[in-house]
Amino acid sequence: MRWICSFLMMWLLSALPVHAESGNIWRLLSLQAESRHTGSKVWQGKFTGLNGQLYDVSGFYQTNKPTFSARAIFTKTGGKQINWLLPIAMDGGYQARLYQAEPLLSLGFGAAIALAPKTMISLRVDNVLLVGGKISEQPCYDGFRRQYHCGTGLAWTDYRRYDEDRRGAFALPAVQIKYVKRFSF
Repeated sequence: MRWICSFLMMWLLSALPVHAESGNIWRLLSLQAESRHTGSKVWQGKFTGLNGQLYDVSGFYQTNKPTFSARAIFTKTGGKQINWLLPIAMDGGYQARLYQAEPLLSLGFGAAIALAPKTMISLRVDNVLLVGGKISEQPCYDGFRRQYHCGTGLAWTDYRRYDEDRRGAFALPAVQIKYVKRFSF
């Protein structure tokens, strides 16, 4: 799956229209890359049980492979007062003993509109299109072979209901609104 996301990212970047003669090209506005997983929330593996005892099973959530993620925003001039925005996010996935997340590619869109010579408003929607990112987890077992979630201590059946809400909200489309006024002295 990792190579599919890499291929999609390369295809997307190569498919962006470039019109050098008119000056109307897609340019890289910002780029952020880091060596950590940002495509989902990984549990720490520390919780307090119903008996009040502190449990540390964080070793089950340590990654087995290197992680990476990147976010970029491309911009294209659409006239004197508007710049189109194309936010792209990519995550290489996560592989641990009890938690696995597939690589993820996310696309969005937006616009930056000049209101006055030194004033701008930017509206952007991230995560409009998501490719990949499927998450799978495995339970831990207590001394009576009952399943529970090692990240929270919840019974596995209770966690599955909670998990659907938590995952569904993580990669929802997100609206970003910024108002910028520059001051000169």
